[in-house]
Amino acid sequence: MLREGAYLVDVYGDVYAVKGLVHPPGRVYAVPRLLKREETKNLQEALQLIESERSGYLFQDPYTGRRVIAVPRRNIKQVIKPSKNIKGPPRLVEAAEKLSRVLSQAGVEHGFTGSLLLGTADNESDIDVVIYGGSREYRKLKTLRLKNILQPVDETVLHMLAKSRLDTPMSQPTLAAEQRKILTGKFEHILYTMKIVPKVFWESWSTTRVYPQKFVEAVVEITDARQGFTTPSRYRVKPLDTEAGFSEVISFRSRFAEMGDNGERLRVRGLLEKVAKPGKIYHRLNVGIDAGDYMMVMG
Repeated sequence: MLREGAYLVDVYGDVYAVKGLVHPPGRVYAVPRLLKREETKNLQEALQLIESERSGYLFQDPYTGRRVIAVPRRNIKQVIKPSKNIKGPPRLVEAAEKLSRVLSQAGVEHGFTGSLLLGTADNESDIDVVIYGGSREYRKLKTLRLKNILQPVDETVLHMLAKSRLDTPMSQPTLAAEQRKILTGKFEHILYTMKIVPKVFWESWSTTRVYPQKFVEAVVEITDARQGFTTPSRYRVKPLDTEAGFSEVISFRSRFAEMGDNGERLRVRGLLEKVAKPGKIYHRLNVGIDAGDYMMVMG
């Protein structure tokens, strides 16, 4: 099963990061990370590169209602799954291995992803961890934060987060927002980012159809944040703008996880989508598709 956190290598030797948990028949949702040996983390640039270099990977998707990158399975040469076999600068590897021991002792099953897994890490890299699980694992991470084993983000690493989010300039990290997060922080003075990927996704590719409407901005109150810490994340909300007719906010990008809790207000910008499932039609806001998207907690 190909899930968020894994990578694939295609027949051209390019490396792609797998996105999400469900995929079209014969294809895999993914975004390029190493294309012609050039590293890319900008979603908009990635789309342009694929259009010019690998146009056959673009797919008019009936599930998302958009043209997306979906690598044909016949073009996949190798799959790289999250693991504890990592390569990088000695100091970074040493800290990652120590963090791995801490997580294992806490009963949190995990693997490394990102540059440490791909062997492209340098002295400015962070420690990327993926955890396939749910609230049980999240509670254990909270305990490690309470014990100060996992420490909150501070000014010394905030610039590293900002650099990784240049493709969504309206959602640049702020110290106040990031310090609230358990899944982003410091260990042994090094930035770590974790994503908890649910074992079961709430949607089926074959029975869900999404119809994009327009990009909108709104103020919402969170009514249920129980799935707000996972990637993909989902927040049940009550819009406070009378014209905003949607009942949830979702994102497939880990930067928008842990953005708020029940009763808190968010200012959000994303793509309004009409969602059709068997016996149910509703609207939601999908944040993270466009460079101008954002989520921010209101004081």
